[in-house]
Order: sequence, then structure tokens, then C-alpha cells
Amino acid sequence: MHGSDHDMMVTDPSIVPQPMAPMPPHAQFRDFLDSGTRQELLDWVSANRANFVEATVTKSKAEHGNRFDPEVRIALRLGDLGPLEDELGARFLEALPRGMAAIGAQRPEPRSLELEITAYGDGAHFKPHLDIPIGPDRNPLGARKGEDRVISAVYYFHNRPKGFSGGRLRLFRFGSDPSNCAESDSVAIEPIDNSLLLFPSWAQHEVERVSCPSGRFDDYRYAVNCWYCRPLDGAADGR
Repeated sequence: MHGSDHDMMVTDPSIVPQPMAPMPPHAQFRDFLDSGTRQELLDWVSANRANFVEATVTKSKAEHGNRFDPEVRIALRLGDLGPLEDELGARFLEALPRGMAAIGAQRPEPRSLELEITAYGDGAHFKPHLDIPIGPDRNPLGARKGEDRVISAVYYFHNRPKGFSGGRLRLFRFGSDPSNCAESDSVAIEPIDNSLLLFPSWAQHEVERVSCPSGRFDDYRYAVNCWYCRPLDGAADGR
């Protein structure tokens, strides 16, 4: 490139640098559960191994329901938290004000929760996705009719010693293309045992591939996925 061309590119007033979109706000809190409740949850997961099913992905806006797509997601899920559901729900709601303040979420506070347990074994992953559909013809996802997800939370837990590696949750900069973005356009969060991660439900994210050499279920990467939901009118105020 000639020097004159380079100077023109730098000083040309018609070229306006575009501001970089922000990274999704997020917060991770350690020691979320007391040791007794954490162990009860591990025991519940182990005792209910046979009740876990293949995780699915939500169909497109023009369709309804879910589909199994191992190219996009490989994981096991359990919708039944058994005797721990009420206690865990209370803990998630108790953490909400602190979480909203940490990620800058606007009020009103969500009113209800969706909960599920996931287990990621060797080769499990979840490609970049949103936790809610977007666009004018989208089908809202919420714990109750007329509600929508606004904050996503993930409680990480696993047996010790840790039997897996990988499985980080990677958040992508708003407006970026996960298939073609720079390292600086994303941030990866480690699935630290007994920690709670919160971020906006409309932030694009993925679960990186897990390596679990033993293949034993007790060595999997576990998580409780929680979606804080509120009525649609209130959800619109928070964006």
C-alpha cells in the first residue's frame, strides 16, 4: 500500500469509527449453597440417573415444541428437582436482588422461575444460542403463560475430585457473530463448583465441549439452569 493511500484511510472524514457493542453483563457468586444442600443435590442427581433424558433445543419461531439436535446440543436433562425444588427455588429468589444489581438489570423483579438439572458428559456441548426467541413473531418462553425469561442463571456443582474438564460457558459480545468473531468479542466463565452465574437471557452464549475420560455419570459436569421470568409488559421495560 502506498503511503498516500494509507494517509487517506486514516484521515478521511467520511469514515466514522463505529462504537464497539458492549459485552453482556454477568456475575458469578461462589459458595451459593451450604454444604449440606449441595450434597443433597448431588445425591438426588445420582439416584435419578435413569430419569435423565436427552436435552433438546427450541424449534424455530415458525414452529412449536422442541427437537433433538446433537449437532447443536448434547446433554442430559432432568426437570424434576424432587424434594429440593422448593428450597432451591427459594435460594434463587433470595439471590435475585443481588444478582440484578450486579448485572444492572432493571425492575420490576421477575415473579417466577423455571428450573431444570443438566448433566454434561464426554463430548457434550451446546452451540451458540439465546435463551429466548427474538423478533416480532417470536413465541415467548416463560414459566407461566404471558411471561418471558429475562435473566438466566446457572448453578454449577460436581463431585470431588473433579472428573471432567472444559464445559465453560462463553458469552458473546452483543451484535457479534460467534462463528466469526475475535477473542476479545467473548468471555469464558469456568463452571466453578458451588457457584451461581447470572446474565441476561437475550445474551448469546454457548457451552464449550466437555471432556470426561472416565465416562462415569458421577464425573459429569452438573448444573441447575434457572430462568427468572416476569410478565411480558414488565420484560419489555427491562430491555
